[in-house]
Amino acid sequence: MPHLSQIARRKIFWLLDTLQGGTTKRHYKEIKEIHSYPQDVSIQHRRKLNLDKLLAHATKTTSFYGELGNLANLEDFPIIDKNTILNHYDDFKSDQFEVSKLYKASSSGSTGIPFSIYQNNSKRTRNTADVIYFTQQAGGAIGNKLFYIKLWDHTNAKSKWETFVQNIFAHNVMDTSRKELKSLVSRIQKHKSPKTILGYPSFFEELCDYLDGQEQPLSVKNVDCVISMAEALKKHERKRMSDYFKAPVFERYSNQENGILAQQTQGSNGKYLLNWASYHFEILELHSDKHVESGGLGRIVVTDLFNYSMPMIRYDTGDMAIYEESKDGLPYLSKIYGRRMDSIYNTSGEIVSPFIFYMVLDFSKIRQFQFIQTKKTEYLFKLNGNPKDVPEEEIVNYFRTYLGEDAKIRFSYVEEIPLLSSGKRKKIVNHFHKEPATS
Repeated sequence: MPHLSQIARRKIFWLLDTLQGGTTKRHYKEIKEIHSYPQDVSIQHRRKLNLDKLLAHATKTTSFYGELGNLANLEDFPIIDKNTILNHYDDFKSDQFEVSKLYKASSSGSTGIPFSIYQNNSKRTRNTADVIYFTQQAGGAIGNKLFYIKLWDHTNAKSKWETFVQNIFAHNVMDTSRKELKSLVSRIQKHKSPKTILGYPSFFEELCDYLDGQEQPLSVKNVDCVISMAEALKKHERKRMSDYFKAPVFERYSNQENGILAQQTQGSNGKYLLNWASYHFEILELHSDKHVESGGLGRIVVTDLFNYSMPMIRYDTGDMAIYEESKDGLPYLSKIYGRRMDSIYNTSGEIVSPFIFYMVLDFSKIRQFQFIQTKKTEYLFKLNGNPKDVPEEEIVNYFRTYLGEDAKIRFSYVEEIPLLSSGKRKKIVNHFHKEPATS
């Protein structure tokens, strides 16, 4: 049962929103309605209206889109990426907003290019409503305690007042010593009311390793759900987190520059529900701008429907996914593969699923791994483990079935796979950036 303080926070949040015009509530209601009735004609009309309004605004108020001439339909707009925006940064800003009144959303650039996007107040409110809706879809609720594990630094640190009001316990993903993990686990155990855990899979791995070594069994109550973000979550870590915290585990696909793009939910059966309420999605072929067919692997291209201060239209996120459609024609993502620049190719130039390489953990007592493609036919496993326990020949034979019989696989042994500056641990790396073969 929710604690009285959680119920009070919930009521105070919506009361304050009402006093400020009720904008979050309106956004939330629209998000819920769009996802509840996706095939309703009126819902489809509303989504199209949101898209048309954004396109018209972008062409009238930004130099970048205004100088491209007659852009009547979405398909007339160019596909852009981070480099496009960085090379024409000021041209993407709408002349309807003062920069001093905007919010700056920044990514660390640890897995690519440092990047910042300005967001207007309505966009920020939309993001808040998205968080409320998708957290609820995983089993959480506004006002409940949130154990939020990410990189907390000077750019995003919350004040004591903010953490109190939002009921957040902020744990820095870099804090992984036994003492720090013990303190976190103790806090989660002592908090008896409903709570949600949100964080990086690489941290969950560290946390579960710590819990594996404890003699006393973990006793935690009322964890509504665990939500992973920013990295791929492997089945083993999902099961361990679910077993330890007695809660379902869901994956969220989001980025700093946009917000929540997709998420697994209680009723999605492992599928990623696309956030059509706040974005328009295109899953395009790797070598053309043609939309993939159901079951196809494509690049994720997003149009942000609510950022009017710096419109992002047909923005290539750099990630890939398997696009599918249900029997009634509803689109969803069955798998999200992450950044194309870190895709692994077999010796014939075809993309190999990154999740294959997690199987190395089944061969021996390996604590951590990193798989690197160094050349067209050459690969490297960096392993944190005892070389005497690693059956290298068996591993080579297994992975050659995926990489090609001419694959040369080497091994190196390290004390630690280091964290990136963002607090993430990159498992898959490509130092050989070759485009995959076309069909």
